[in-house]
Amino acid sequence: MIDKNEVHRSNATFNWLKRFCIEKSTNSNINIEEMYNGESAISAWKSAEAILQVDSKVLTAMIAKSYQLDVAKPPDDMSEELLHYVSLKVAREYGIFPLGFTNGLLTVASPHPFDTDMESMVEFLTTLHVKSVLASPELIAKWTEMFYQEQMLSENDIIIKSNQLNTRTKQNEPDSSNSAIVKIVSEMLLEAFIFKASDIHIEPFNNGGIIRYRIDGMLRVISELPAQVFIPIVQRIKALSGLNLAKKMVPQDGSASLELKGQDVDLRVSTLPVKGGEKVVIRLLIKSVVNKLDDIGLQQQELNTFKNLLQSSEGIFVITGPTGSGKTSTLYAALKELNTPEKCLVTVEDPIEYEIEGIAQVNINPHQNLTFSSALRSILRQDPDVILMGEVRDEETAEMTFRAAITGHFVMTTLHTSDAITTISRLIGLGVSRPIIADSLKGVAAQRLIRKLCPKCNLSGPLSTDTYGKRFKSIFPDINIMSPSGCDDCDQSGYKGRIPLFEIITIDYQLADAIRAGESTSKLREIAAKCGARSLYKVALEALSKGLTSVEEINRVLGQSFWKECERNNSLDN
Repeated sequence: MIDKNEVHRSNATFNWLKRFCIEKSTNSNINIEEMYNGESAISAWKSAEAILQVDSKVLTAMIAKSYQLDVAKPPDDMSEELLHYVSLKVAREYGIFPLGFTNGLLTVASPHPFDTDMESMVEFLTTLHVKSVLASPELIAKWTEMFYQEQMLSENDIIIKSNQLNTRTKQNEPDSSNSAIVKIVSEMLLEAFIFKASDIHIEPFNNGGIIRYRIDGMLRVISELPAQVFIPIVQRIKALSGLNLAKKMVPQDGSASLELKGQDVDLRVSTLPVKGGEKVVIRLLIKSVVNKLDDIGLQQQELNTFKNLLQSSEGIFVITGPTGSGKTSTLYAALKELNTPEKCLVTVEDPIEYEIEGIAQVNINPHQNLTFSSALRSILRQDPDVILMGEVRDEETAEMTFRAAITGHFVMTTLHTSDAITTISRLIGLGVSRPIIADSLKGVAAQRLIRKLCPKCNLSGPLSTDTYGKRFKSIFPDINIMSPSGCDDCDQSGYKGRIPLFEIITIDYQLADAIRAGESTSKLREIAAKCGARSLYKVALEALSKGLTSVEEINRVLGQSFWKECERNNSLDN
């Protein structure tokens, strides 16, 4: 069956080709309409070729010369990201092929260079500006078959390993609305995996829905969905993660284990009833991605301090930071550093985010009375050397964690505080006494994640529109800074990858005595600085001076606290 929209587009292609043929043909007796079957753009071009007695290559050159159009060049190497900007469905529906993406402009090959409706729709679907270049529909069809073949979702690209459905995704299911939704969700998960997204946000929007991926810590709009597609997609994800489909007015949490392109990936799914329907957030956890401590991007001074601290045989290390600041990834890298046959390592997590061979990992299950504190009581009878507690959340957990630390175990855990030194007052607030903190706390750290500048396109100095860069240069004129530009390699964002800003403080005898004596947080911070600990501000300053990131990015992550330190240190220098 011929699609009505395809007929409409092929008719539009034929109409402008008809005018071109009338202008160029020397035979005025040919009935052009009889040579066109009204079904496809290929048919329209074939009619024009027959009238002018040329092949498609010559016809392309004639049209390009007549209308001063750019001719599409054969693609050399197509990236997965580019082919996912324009999906196979969109490419076939509009008869186009994506050729490149530069400076925010998506170039597509089209047999109808005046198809403004196509350009508007592709711009809407991709949220990019679109430029058309001329190519015959036969050539576009050839490229589509050649390059999209390897990108088409196969049965082995996504395998559901464990959930209530207990099945593999089937790409040979009947062509029904259900199988179409299954395929859409599968392609979305695969696309997010290829883009290295940490989260997928699916939420009601404009009487339908919107999909956004969090890439390098920033949300990016991927597509908008009509209501008739949005609701089934939410239902499919809920079924995939073992959630109750009938419950739409209460929050739910679920999970699923998949294999995407041969890699094990865990999904953590959260639903929330909001105005207009349900919002779904999916966190993608790639099990194989556990970096070594040397590879996570710590500055050399902080890396050395951290490695020395990990040699402790007892005591507690606490890392702080907001949700999504990479605390768990850093602790896993530390575990990898400590993971030897001579040591017994145990973790208590909610949930287990990464699996590491040789480490006993406990998943919290409150429904079975397996809490952080109850798990830790049992673990202490298991003769562990190193314990990772996912988070200290309450007084009972804090008490058990510090009990483990003072009885010959090295414990690592996380908290939520603004910087490293305020961890101490937070622990006091959780009921841990100052003497116990002074005796057992080995070190505290604070972490934030910042985007790295793309090494291929960063520019020296602040851009003309960069108010933060100009403000920084007015304070520190001697520090050379770099700015984001944007290229194909970084998807025009100017950034590629992330690194941590890491503030770490070793609790030596001076700090321990000050904690025991009840000194204020500002006094403790002053003592830590005199002992060589660098604040987040100073670590950020080094990252800027080395050209690792931009002032704009530091402002996004640290905000006004960074500028206050800039002004304060500048006044001290003067």
